[in-house]
Amino acid sequence: MAIEYLPESVQTLYSELLDQTIQTEAEAVANRLPAPGSFVSKEVRGSTYWYLQRLEGQRKRQYFLGPDSPELQRWMAQKKSLAETMQPDAERRAELVSMLRAGGAARLPAAVGRVLRLLTEIGVFRLGGVLVGTQAFVAYGNMLGVRFQGSNLRTQDLDIAQDRGIAVALDPLAVPAALEEALREADSRFFAVPALDPRSPSTAFKVRGRDLRVDLLTPARGVETRPVALPYLKAAAQPLPHLGYLIDRPEQAVLCEASGLLVKVPQPARFVWHKLWASTQRPATDAAKSAKDRRQALELAEVLHADRPRDLEASWEALPGSLRSRIPTSLERLEEPTAQHLLGIARGP
Repeated sequence: MAIEYLPESVQTLYSELLDQTIQTEAEAVANRLPAPGSFVSKEVRGSTYWYLQRLEGQRKRQYFLGPDSPELQRWMAQKKSLAETMQPDAERRAELVSMLRAGGAARLPAAVGRVLRLLTEIGVFRLGGVLVGTQAFVAYGNMLGVRFQGSNLRTQDLDIAQDRGIAVALDPLAVPAALEEALREADSRFFAVPALDPRSPSTAFKVRGRDLRVDLLTPARGVETRPVALPYLKAAAQPLPHLGYLIDRPEQAVLCEASGLLVKVPQPARFVWHKLWASTQRPATDAAKSAKDRRQALELAEVLHADRPRDLEASWEALPGSLRSRIPTSLERLEEPTAQHLLGIARGP
């Protein structure tokens, strides 16, 4: 299968958008800018209190800042001035997103884009979250400057992985009271999917009557299977074996939504090997998903073999031995040259 590259002009636009979103994120963190919104006051029993008001989904939410004081007034004036200074950059990023879409860059389904925009605004990715699964695969197309087959991009599942061991400095302006509540701001039909064990917390959220679903995942420690608490999101994640390999040292990518959404995704070559392993772990009833795992792995590997060949070898060398033994099984019956190349790496010299 021939690789379909995006025009060089589109690849240049993507690089500019990525650079600008990284710079904006760095400035926001350095200046401790609150999430986008406006400052509003309330009078309570003769005293003035200030709040940060944000539009989340279709509803306005207010976050308490404190009682009126000269110090708080100076802080709000400073943050407002900084935000106004950065507004032209936001407008330029939105323009870049429009140009990228017009040039053929991959975009997300509208509902998925809305949820990811909210997750980005509340700091999920800045706090260590990694976008995995098919939505990460979508991001790789623009990142690598190629156009993938549409059949490999279709899903409204959103998988977010988080290493619970990452130290997080909590910022009450960046993180909502609960992830579930925040998701409902994006779509009021979101509900927590009950766990099989009624004593366990939910690790997934779904929109009633639609395919849109968000799953929280975390690397398993040993043989654990019970959900793991993520206190800063007031949620729980499902532990999965070998997920730590996938999300170790993730890369930054920008999604062509809004004014550019900065996310973290696994290293592409690690995604390839992990997908091939995952394709061998599904039950027979999930044969279609196993086939999709292999298609995504091979399509991505074809690009890496052409443009970043050393990545595949280095990521194989980092692969735990417990994963290596199963991967050749997923490749042996495939005749594509890319599959045979991967099989050669797996079997060694």
